Amino acid sequence: MDVFLMGKMPCKGRQKGLDYEKKRIFVGLMPINRRIFLETLYLIWMGALPVLSSMLLGYFALANPSFFTNFSLFEFVFFWISAVFIMGLALCPTTFFAMFTGYVWGWSGLFPLIIAYAVASIIGYALARKMKGDTLIELIRVKFKAADFLENVQAQSFAWVFLARLSPIFPFAITNALMAFLGVPLRQFFVGGTLGMLPRTLIALWTGMQAASWTNLLNHPEMVRWQDVASLGMLLISVIGMFVLAKRKA
Repeated sequence: MDVFLMGKMPCKGRQKGLDYEKKRIFVGLMPINRRIFLETLYLIWMGALPVLSSMLLGYFALANPSFFTNFSLFEFVFFWISAVFIMGLALCPTTFFAMFTGYVWGWSGLFPLIIAYAVASIIGYALARKMKGDTLIELIRVKFKAADFLENVQAQSFAWVFLARLSPIFPFAITNALMAFLGVPLRQFFVGGTLGMLPRTLIALWTGMQAASWTNLLNHPEMVRWQDVASLGMLLISVIGMFVLAKRKA
């Protein structure tokens, strides 16, 4: 019985560390924690910046439709190298970029898109690892009593990354940051994330291919209704999968 209880109880050193963290963050009218501010600001940047940049890229594509189709080989390679950093640094949403690729290059753009996406995810992951996110994760763990849930994500990281990528409501850059903050292993993050993003990428690419022009697509939103149905299906699969994973013990 004593052995069982000891297995359930955290060690004194770890508990002391958690108690100190609670006091350091929450006791009294303490000044704003600089680490929490920076890590939260980083997540906001990863969520808001892609929306703004996609508007600029879309406007440029509408104004210069032949610019991208007349690339030389060097310009084509340079474009995709740039695309890696554009997506990795959250300068453009990956779904929008896939639609743009489908419109400009069709299926011939699929392979470089997947390669650019995969490398961009590593860049986003590495950047978030530099930020660490320890303070923000500890805040979530203590404030929202989410220790069991966070441990569950870490223990079943491949499945969680796959389902997060599959869901259309989880932005690419924010998923990169959160999984890095949680210490998800790079291999599981890379493989699970790439596989999970493939369905969304294919749907977005196909939608871009079906648009006679960006103007036509914007003026006829019914063209993407089937994509909405597919996105809803992926969302349901993702939600059900996450619910099942959350019920499992870490």
